[in-house]
Amino acid sequence: MILYLAKPSGTMKENPMIRRGLLLVLFAGAAFLAWLPAPATAGQQALRARVYIDGELDYLLYAPDDHVEPTARVPLVVWLHGGNEGGNDIDKVRASGLPKMIEHGRKFPFFVFSPQNPSEELLYPIERLESVLQQVLANPRIDRNRVYLIGYSRGGFGAWAMAEQFPGMFAAVVSIAGGANLQYLNRTSEKTAYRLFHGTDDDVVPLSVSALVHERLRSLKRNTTLTVYEGANHAAVESIALNDETLWNWLLQQRSDAAAP
Repeated sequence: MILYLAKPSGTMKENPMIRRGLLLVLFAGAAFLAWLPAPATAGQQALRARVYIDGELDYLLYAPDDHVEPTARVPLVVWLHGGNEGGNDIDKVRASGLPKMIEHGRKFPFFVFSPQNPSEELLYPIERLESVLQQVLANPRIDRNRVYLIGYSRGGFGAWAMAEQFPGMFAAVVSIAGGANLQYLNRTSEKTAYRLFHGTDDDVVPLSVSALVHERLRSLKRNTTLTVYEGANHAAVESIALNDETLWNWLLQQRSDAAAP
């Protein structure tokens, strides 16, 4: 900081108060300049931050009925809903997909883990989802070699993100009207089986999105199948695919070695 002060006229007597004030100002300025840090050499430091992220996640969990042997190890299906069921009202998750089928009386011979996306607008927080899923998998009744992942629409995008980031976790991945980051599909497991379902009249996520994913998986020598429903739009394809019995017959035949030592 530079202070410019008017030079006193030679004909004026020096005022002691002005002189004292001037000295105080100059002293304060010198002290301020001494406090300023010296210019540092450009560079970067390696630092570490410790942060805590909210780990809460609401979910529905369906357990097989009594017709399944209580001591038998059974599969687990992870269901990722579409965009309309996100938020903090878990009853919204019951409104579509596998939870809706269960609410209407459908019996399945496997556990169904249906987490709710805490965001109404963003994609699933998959690191948090994986952490909660590990807690669910601690159930000794669940067969770790038969863990299946199914996602619809936004949940389909979440399913591909899970398959890319946690490739050894699932024996099968099913995407219904979803899409993936093609660049990272090479991270998917070559031991996992993949099925894609899409409608020709989907004006939300075009059929071409699943077609590109399917072709990319084929180029990577993955076990992939694309099923296209003629005339089905984005809303209709979810129910059509989940009520296609060939899906369940195929799904329950898939196994992995996730639980191997």
